[in-house]
Amino acid sequence: MTVRTGQCMCGKVAYRAETEDRVSVCYCKMCQRWASGVFMGVPASDFAVTRGEDRLGVVKSSDWAERGFCKDCGSNLFYRMPEHGSQSVAFGSLDDTSGLRPRIQFFVDKRPEGFALAADTKEMTEAECMAFFAPEEGDVQ
Repeated sequence: MTVRTGQCMCGKVAYRAETEDRVSVCYCKMCQRWASGVFMGVPASDFAVTRGEDRLGVVKSSDWAERGFCKDCGSNLFYRMPEHGSQSVAFGSLDDTSGLRPRIQFFVDKRPEGFALAADTKEMTEAECMAFFAPEEGDVQ
């Protein structure tokens, strides 16, 4: 784990987090709309807002996930799944991205035509992602 810092585009929200040295890429339609392309997240723990907590917005985007953003400039800051206990900070919001490499791609069957990473990564289809992340029917939310 590496301690990294990040911030939104306008600088009103800043954070610190312990991150893994890998990048996850998601092509689901929600991420495409949210990130205006693909979402690249870096798995993180011990996320703490260090500036602008009152400017941080959070929206519940599915039955299992929520997304954080700056209320002023709209920058994407994180994606988290509270039930799974996992979170990723937005790659582009990090102050230093050295040493980070793509390791997995989610919803590869939803990848826009012509998009491809040069890196060799694990890939999961929509069906595989839903089976892994979505709550079982009947589970209490």
